[in-house]
Amino acid sequence: MKYYTRSPRTFAFGLLIAVIAPFVTPCRAYITPNRTTSFSSPSVSFLRAKELGRVSGEVSVAIHSNDPSGISRVDLLCDNVQIGSIPVSPAVTDSVVYFTWNTTSVPNGKHSLQARAFNSSGAQTTIARPVFVRNYSISQPTGNVIALNPFVKYQTMRGWEATDQAAQLYSPAWNNYKNQLFDMAVNDLGINRIRLEIKSGTENPVDYFAQWRAGQITEDQYNTHRYEIINDDSDPNHINPAGFKFSFLDNTINSVVLPIKQRVAARGERLWINVNYVDFGTSAFEHKNFPAEYAEFVLATYQHMQASFGFVPDSWEVVLEPDGAAWSASQVAAAIKAAGDKLVANGFTPSFTAPSVMSASNAPAYIDQISQTNGAMSYVSEFSYHRYTGASSSILQQISDRAILYDKRVGMLEWIGADYVALHQDIKQGRNSSWQQFCLAGPISWGPDGGDRYYIIDDSVPANPVITMGSKTRFLTQYFRFIRAGSRRIQALSGNQNFDPLGFVNANGKYVVVVKAGSGGSFSIQGLPTGTYGITYTTANETSVALPDVSVGSGQSLSASIPAFGVITIYGR
Repeated sequence: MKYYTRSPRTFAFGLLIAVIAPFVTPCRAYITPNRTTSFSSPSVSFLRAKELGRVSGEVSVAIHSNDPSGISRVDLLCDNVQIGSIPVSPAVTDSVVYFTWNTTSVPNGKHSLQARAFNSSGAQTTIARPVFVRNYSISQPTGNVIALNPFVKYQTMRGWEATDQAAQLYSPAWNNYKNQLFDMAVNDLGINRIRLEIKSGTENPVDYFAQWRAGQITEDQYNTHRYEIINDDSDPNHINPAGFKFSFLDNTINSVVLPIKQRVAARGERLWINVNYVDFGTSAFEHKNFPAEYAEFVLATYQHMQASFGFVPDSWEVVLEPDGAAWSASQVAAAIKAAGDKLVANGFTPSFTAPSVMSASNAPAYIDQISQTNGAMSYVSEFSYHRYTGASSSILQQISDRAILYDKRVGMLEWIGADYVALHQDIKQGRNSSWQQFCLAGPISWGPDGGDRYYIIDDSVPANPVITMGSKTRFLTQYFRFIRAGSRRIQALSGNQNFDPLGFVNANGKYVVVVKAGSGGSFSIQGLPTGTYGITYTTANETSVALPDVSVGSGQSLSASIPAFGVITIYGR
């Protein structure tokens, strides 16, 4: 057993938790007090308690205690048997300690997990909550065998994202290819999340976008103003409607978001709309320097979308690439706190995505700053990063650890050139629930296929445009199309590193196994439920090749093969 202690005053994640176990099944938490107290007894509670309902393997247990006279010790017990004890300095009045509990030390079934804190005078408080232990282990397979263990669960998947750019403002063929593009993106690729960008210059009394579209100014003139912020008035608690121009946002919603939303709904699913604030310019007035004004901007956007379209963002991405846009970690954290408070006060539920750094290596420091800003972390639902630099295994692990610690989702939300190798690593090591390469589509005039768009449009003959799936998109389809929102990743072990699997159970109970193959060959999968399975693969020379369906009986294995390196997907029908 390993355990660590620290005060929230030094909540910078300096001591990395040695083992933050992935063997946790989230459920609704009910902390049941069972107090034994004396005069001036300390307060004590389980943090991230919802993770402690149904557990297996090694579990990270965080205990918070507080007493004005100081905390001297914190114990963790199960069924009144002590698991561990951590001394705390009596000078520390507010403490968080972490235990790693190996649940295999107790039999499967219902148990009572207890937290006990002592203050400096020796008074103590004990609380208890029920936990259900269910440990089921599988042996490490050998050879070309993949074994699934549905009792070991990881992240729940959220969505496959595209940025809202599809050359809608530039291509003369837009009206002739848009419907086919949306059909392909939703039904063939599997896009179910959109990055809807809003520029900082939306707060401006002049609608330069409308002027450009009306031919009154040139595109270059518009571009000089698109990030120019002019404060609507001097009162962050008063929204002056004349000071906000939402024509660019509205154009994108009408031309891209709504058609995709309708197609996703036709599949019985729901499009996740992630509004992304973009601030790649400098102004005399900057939102980053005035958190209350940033909060006003966010609220104005929510209210506008609600009034104009009948929905609000599912998530708000705080700022695109703050490490490139000169937003410090403290500015990002302050903006989160102010905007979250403002939304709550006006009847909205904050769900923020941050920090969306350009360099993944900067993400841990930004996350730590958010954790140190009182009240900010509760408004964040997703930790995000880009992969342009610094996406090492160590950094991905640090981001993943923080996501488990704070109970947040993770998303890699931009990398021009991102491929299935990065996607596989981000899901497996970075615990990503959401992922994006970049733009939905773009014309051939944007240059060679470099992984900057999912689809390439040949609009050289506007009356007859041709849509081509990007070279990297072909492989991403093997993941996107079959792993749907709400699916849960499960343990998948392989006896041969050449066949690297990811296992999932979709919300409808159907299993999906995606195997990254380093070369051609055959393998078998153990642990699939009885049923019929489709098999499809993509290699350098072939795209989405469908093999004959295979039926699996009780206790049977499924055999599959791929002719060369690439990705092969096995999915329940």
